[in-house]
Amino acid sequence: MPKRLNAARTVVMFCAAATIVMATGAADAATSSMIVRHASGAVAGEVWFNSGTTNLSKGRNSFTVRDRFCDDGWMVYAEYKKSSWNNPLVGWRYTDGASCNGGRTEFNVSISGDVTRQQFIWRGCKQSENDLRIECEDYVSDYLD
Repeated sequence: MPKRLNAARTVVMFCAAATIVMATGAADAATSSMIVRHASGAVAGEVWFNSGTTNLSKGRNSFTVRDRFCDDGWMVYAEYKKSSWNNPLVGWRYTDGASCNGGRTEFNVSISGDVTRQQFIWRGCKQSENDLRIECEDYVSDYLD
């Protein structure tokens, strides 16, 4: 059964998030990926985004989330903001988490069907399965097609 991320992760520092959103540039690529790291530099997991029909075997406009460090006590997920991504009033969304600790090690999820091209931002994150701490990488800009 997939683990649901705790509602506690939805607390985001408004000012810092708005600054980061405004600082992201043009879309990076049709497919982008990110390594989620532990403080030690070890790879905790990976997150990929496939824009439009770039990889339809994974779904249109889809994320692939993979836990790469089993039994570390962390679950990997993606955080993203679409539909008026530069509007601070639009809420953040999250994928389910991938974890070797009793959950799915890898999964794919489509976040949008066929849409008019729109820019959005995302980042890979991890949440502690013990104390609900959250750590995230820097945002990247991409697009939905």
